[in-house]
Amino acid sequence: RVGIVGAGPAGLTQAIALRHFLGDAVDVTVFDRADQLRPSLGGGVQLNSGAAVLARLGLGEALKACGEPARRVRGRNAAGDTLLDLDLEAAIRASPGAAAAGLVDAAGDVLALTVMRDELERVLAEAAGPKPIVPNERLVGLEALPGGCACLFASGRREEFDLVIGADGIRSEARRAVLAEKGGGLGTFDTGIRIQWGIAPGGSRAGPAGELHQWFGPGAYCLEATYGGAGGARFDQCVVVHAAEGQAGAEAGGMNPNWDTADVRGAMAARLRAAGLPAHLEALAQKCERCFELRCYTHNPLVPWVGLGGRAVLVGDAAHAMPPFLGQGTNQAVQDAYLLAKELAALRDGSRPSLEAALSAYTRARLPAVARLVASSRLLGVVETALPPLARDTFFRTTGALGVAKAVFLDGATPKV
Repeated sequence: RVGIVGAGPAGLTQAIALRHFLGDAVDVTVFDRADQLRPSLGGGVQLNSGAAVLARLGLGEALKACGEPARRVRGRNAAGDTLLDLDLEAAIRASPGAAAAGLVDAAGDVLALTVMRDELERVLAEAAGPKPIVPNERLVGLEALPGGCACLFASGRREEFDLVIGADGIRSEARRAVLAEKGGGLGTFDTGIRIQWGIAPGGSRAGPAGELHQWFGPGAYCLEATYGGAGGARFDQCVVVHAAEGQAGAEAGGMNPNWDTADVRGAMAARLRAAGLPAHLEALAQKCERCFELRCYTHNPLVPWVGLGGRAVLVGDAAHAMPPFLGQGTNQAVQDAYLLAKELAALRDGSRPSLEAALSAYTRARLPAVARLVASSRLLGVVETALPPLARDTFFRTTGALGVAKAVFLDGATPKV
């Protein structure tokens, strides 16, 4: 029996991958603190390496049906000067081994796309199997057992499993339990960056749907892009990133309170205007019908991912939450889930001599890739929000001209599992 805590992309992919590799040999139960899978929740995500891995699990066509192809990234400053122009499709097609890695599918399509998080979760939930997600169960602790691990929930429910997989995100209670056993802190830090998201109906932005446009101004960075959603609908997203007052680097406490949509929308528009960014961005912000603001946290990935006597393991943001500046959080979570399921299948067929060996192989394989991306994401966040304009512009022009930006993109976009 395997218990999965968290029904986001990491947890749902984990359920799919376990059934893909182990079939009826595994009994999987997924718990989530929410009372249901909620439509119109959250923003959009970028998929590339994650899309390639999900295609191996049979979801390639479903993703292409709901996602918007991501063909290009353009970065400009407030004056409109081009700082970065990266043809994503061309970079992937020219990359050695892209097709073998699954980034170019059998139909010749590049699996780089943007999709709303709620639509991605709907696709994953449908593929996760007939056993329903157990809703409204908030994990409050884990208990080590001889040969197993028990999940303790706020409702008083107690469930015992052979293995518990913590996929419960940035505020992971599973991570807390694993690290408490090791005598360490959470290793969760406030980056000092704040992110405002706004979601508008498709057709609200000026740029082409397949292009992600970055804009850099004094005190603010803006991303505008189009994402696929439910029923073939398209949504335009406006993201405003800025450095916040306060102590960056302090170990994080709770999340900031939610703002009303009108408050965030007004704050986004005011910040874009103050940064001297093009007027169409402020117009896009004003068209957003759903807005929210979050602090940007990151996890130290160089902590134990396995605990409770080797019967609990972390995946996704619970293990290595990273700033969103490379768009790799969901992609890496999907790869975690895939490789963990593959290692558990190796345990069953005798290729791994023990559960400890299987979990150790999983962490050894995943840690270098995600640690590198966490570091790169944090650096990019500093460049985009803290450097003086001249230094920032020089950084992007230079990394673009030298091919560094393309190499960093391909590093995240290419599956490592």
